[in-house]
Amino acid sequence: MENCNGAYLSVGGNAIGLCLLMKTKDDVEKYYKSQEPLYKRLEENLKQALVAFLDEGKISCHSISSRIKEFDSYYEKIERKRYDNPEDQIEDFCGLRIICFYPSDLEKIGKIIKREFEVVNSIDKTSNLEPDRFGYRSNHYIVKIKTEWAKAPNYRGLKNLKAEVQVRTILMHAWADIEHKLAYKKKEQIPGEFRRKLSQISALLEIADSQFQELKNEKEDLRKSLIIESKGKKNFDFSTELNLDTLQAYLDFAFPDRGKSLDSTRRLLDEIVSLNLSLKDIDQMKSEVQTIFPELEKKVVKEGRWAQVGIARMILDLKSDAYWKKRPKRWSNLSWGQVVLTERKRIKDDAK
Repeated sequence: MENCNGAYLSVGGNAIGLCLLMKTKDDVEKYYKSQEPLYKRLEENLKQALVAFLDEGKISCHSISSRIKEFDSYYEKIERKRYDNPEDQIEDFCGLRIICFYPSDLEKIGKIIKREFEVVNSIDKTSNLEPDRFGYRSNHYIVKIKTEWAKAPNYRGLKNLKAEVQVRTILMHAWADIEHKLAYKKKEQIPGEFRRKLSQISALLEIADSQFQELKNEKEDLRKSLIIESKGKKNFDFSTELNLDTLQAYLDFAFPDRGKSLDSTRRLLDEIVSLNLSLKDIDQMKSEVQTIFPELEKKVVKEGRWAQVGIARMILDLKSDAYWKKRPKRWSNLSWGQVVLTERKRIKDDAK
């Protein structure tokens, strides 16, 4: 790219537009297109990395999205900001957004980002808000990949590129999207008659965000409180009512090393309720058949092993006639069904 005198300027072998605003739009577009493939690779690899990091940290998110800034937006920003070095000054050529469920996740995700990437800059948009506004609450991180990453084939040539990672809760995201549609960026732009209404909405959203967080904390406290420490042993409190939270707490207590899924637990709850059984009933059944689980699992499960709900259903298959009768008849003809039938008969014979 030429400078104001017609000479090319280069830093590290990359042309930079110190006089970009004095050049034609075509020149800017050529530069943009030369960088676009690199940033697309960065986008794809960073998104995959973030998914893996959050999964490893057991953080459930609503979504992780990404985008490459379109040229018109790229050029408009250069003109509006009057950038003389867009290669360094435009930090959101590649943008990623993590939408989480709870405010507490913001800090957890922030720690992951700071640990796994080179963070050039970070901004908490909340701190820039006026006290009476929920508004555009979001944590922004400008990141680069770490030096050692550049040695991997997927990251070669991407070492010095920047990307912006935004992290916000789902309610923060809802507000940002709606506010964007309303096109109000500053308080002075809002008609007086609308300000009170927007302040009321922002307050409600902020309260809702904190209330969801409190509800999550209370759910976790409830599950912990159901495990009773007594004389060095852990027991479960069966005096509480049966619901989704207490059932999941029991499954975590009884089968802590097994996989779980809240959707599966929800379906299991419906099955247990239809049989008019209690958690104590399930636990009693478990104690009567748990010694045969290891051998039974080898016979029934060809690959992997039962998850929490799988074990619970096997308990019901073995001990509840009402539950077994609800199974489709064709199941008893399957290989695993034959194993269950044999065990059911043996258990009944032993009880005589």
